[in-house]
Amino acid sequence: MNRTVGWVEHRETHHGLMVNTAIIRPFRIKDIHDIMEIEGRAFPKSAYPKALILEYARAYPDGFLVLETGGEVAGYLIYDRRQGHILSMAVRPLHRRKGLGSVLFTHARNHARKRLWLEVRSKNTGAVQFYARLGMTVRGRVPNYYETDDALIMILEEESGAGARS
Repeated sequence: MNRTVGWVEHRETHHGLMVNTAIIRPFRIKDIHDIMEIEGRAFPKSAYPKALILEYARAYPDGFLVLETGGEVAGYLIYDRRQGHILSMAVRPLHRRKGLGSVLFTHARNHARKRLWLEVRSKNTGAVQFYARLGMTVRGRVPNYYETDDALIMILEEESGAGARS
């Protein structure tokens, strides 16, 4: 299920124009080190343990996706295609602010069978704003979900899944 996605970065170099494309593909066990590194950097206060990431790989084989660019794992997405629940999504710091998170989110929106939803730390204003730009709205709050922080429940306002593939 390799898919070249619609993201291209152009940079002028002293050798001419450099073009990077992104590929979304299924998670492979050899990706676990990269996923754990990205997870730890993205969620330093609440990174999922390796055992849980591997359990998600088993439970959601069609919803655990890796985004590669330049031959490097740049990000990942774990979601339940049947329920639309985004369990985790992160991009390596070096690759942030290049549209890769939007590419992963759009992929989930186009393939989920139900409306996308997720939990996000209420104090993570950057993530809340990112998801709001993608059309999600806060629909609930779970007090102390992250021990010292509440979770905001965000839901994609547009219906997803209408054109989704099984």
